[in-house]
Amino acid sequence: MKKANFERKSMKYPVLKNSPIFKGVREDELDDLLHRSNYKIRSYHEGTVVALADDEIASLMIVISGEVRGEMVDMTGKRIKIEDIRPPMALAAAFIFGPGSRYPVNVVANVDSEMLVISKGDFMRLMQSNATVLSNYLSVVCSKAMFLSGRLRFLSFRTIKGKLAHYILNLPLKEENRVTLDKTQEQLADYFGVTRPSLARALASLEEAGLINAKNRNIKIIDWEALIRLTHD
Repeated sequence: MKKANFERKSMKYPVLKNSPIFKGVREDELDDLLHRSNYKIRSYHEGTVVALADDEIASLMIVISGEVRGEMVDMTGKRIKIEDIRPPMALAAAFIFGPGSRYPVNVVANVDSEMLVISKGDFMRLMQSNATVLSNYLSVVCSKAMFLSGRLRFLSFRTIKGKLAHYILNLPLKEENRVTLDKTQEQLADYFGVTRPSLARALASLEEAGLINAKNRNIKIIDWEALIRLTHD
């Protein structure tokens, strides 16, 4: 007698298994939730604006391919990158609900990207039907609030050396007081909202003052107390 084939169909968007919002949800259950949410897929070319600061948030948007960035513009017109958002992270997840929910920053595609879009109402119904998704979403909101709090504190430092000292002190420590920069100087300059030459001068100044030794991305911390003092200037 011929056996029936019960091979399970693979997920349409397997990257979503790793989304903080859908963590712990079975693949078949996730497929069913998405099907009932009437989701859409939107594509954005490199450099395209996905959302502008102060735009109303009407949907949950999750990056499923490519990469986008959140950025803001200061009073002088200089663009300051807040963060890069890669699959399978959501855009402005902490700001979806509440009165007058709007994007806090501009969102721009770094490369050609795709977004999975679920309307706010459908996402609310999805959470009501699945306790795991609801719990995950609350954790995402809490984590994002902590991230934004730390980022605002970082941007409040008045000097580039203060920003750089804070950044170095928060990198994972290796043996013999050594850390490794996880960004290039150009990426760090964007992250700090300064020019690359200004960042290079600040790094050189820390080295000349005997606070650090720098070789490419490898940093040896020599004077911990002096670096800490810079974060309070």
